[in-house]
Amino acid sequence: MILSLHVPKAAGNSLREMLHREYGERFMGDYGDWSGFDTPAANARRAVRTAAMRARAAELQEKYDVIHGHFHADKYTGLFEREDFVAFFRDPYQQAMAHYFFLLRNPQRDHPEERQFFDERMTLLDYLSWDAFRNQQSQYLGSVPLEDFTLVGLSSQFARGLALYGAIFGRNLGTQRYANVNVHRQNPEYEISPAVRKAVEKYRGGDLDLYRRAQEIFEMQARKAGL
Repeated sequence: MILSLHVPKAAGNSLREMLHREYGERFMGDYGDWSGFDTPAANARRAVRTAAMRARAAELQEKYDVIHGHFHADKYTGLFEREDFVAFFRDPYQQAMAHYFFLLRNPQRDHPEERQFFDERMTLLDYLSWDAFRNQQSQYLGSVPLEDFTLVGLSSQFARGLALYGAIFGRNLGTQRYANVNVHRQNPEYEISPAVRKAVEKYRGGDLDLYRRAQEIFEMQARKAGL
């Protein structure tokens, strides 16, 4: 089973569309866990949803080849004959900025993160210091070491990551495309102020370390595949 983690604002929507197109009915999307959001309510919700999904292990093995979505890796560990974890990660400075502006653009979403975000009128620095999102990308790994992932991709090298997917799994996901991007952003990357850089280093140090390791693993995997 390919278990593809959709890390927020790291090309996950684009990958979802490509996987769905390639695998058709053998693809399953798994959203609704409130993953990457560390609060008592979110943790309780994930526990209930995890138990319900693990009870379906035989059905999932029979019906699907790939599961992609907002879930922590621990949700599916030990369920299938073979487990291939896949995830794309993003530079934490850019990911934090992108997620903040995503929240700003989506006040209509029925999600506790949006309600608290707007109720408290959070500034960017308020958001970065919010405990619920501390090391958001790292939260998705749970207890599964990054080194155990079959494919570690980088959103900044998405096309190369797609080629790596093809080399590993023998599937052509097509050409690079991006979904759910900030259409109001003029430059390909957000400008990072000294204050934001300092806040990310303080509150998302785990993600910075994760991203450094992801870069190393991606390059190693790509070289091994001749890419």
